[in-house]
Amino acid sequence: MSHIKLKEKNMTKQETITLNGKTYIEVDPNAKVIKPAIKTDHVIIIAQRGWIFEGYRNKAVKDNIQLLNANVVRKWSNGRGIGGLTKEDYKSEYTLDSVGTITFPNEAIIAQLDINEW
Repeated sequence: MSHIKLKEKNMTKQETITLNGKTYIEVDPNAKVIKPAIKTDHVIIIAQRGWIFEGYRNKAVKDNIQLLNANVVRKWSNGRGIGGLTKEDYKSEYTLDSVGTITFPNEAIIAQLDINEW
C-alpha cells in the first residue's frame, strides 16, 4: 500500500483551462506530439491465427464484427510492421488481397487499429 501511495504522490496532475467553452490541457513541450483519436470505421483487424484484415467496419452488425470492402494483408517487407499500414504514405508497400465482406465472432479479434489517413 505504501508503494502505491508514494507513486500517487509523485504523479503530477495535468493542468487544464477552459476558454469560451473549450477545455485545453497542458502539454509537455518535450514530449512527442500526441494526435487525438479520430472516430473512423476504417480499421485493421488482427484476428486469431495471425490473420490481418483491412476494411470498413459495418456498425449495423452488432453481434459480430463485419468488415466491408475488406482486404487480407498478405505480406510486407518494409520493416514498419502492421502499424505502417495505417499511414497513406506506406500503403503501397503492403500486398493486399481483396476478400469483399468478412465477418468475425467478437472472440476471434486480438486487436483493432484505426486507419485515419488513406
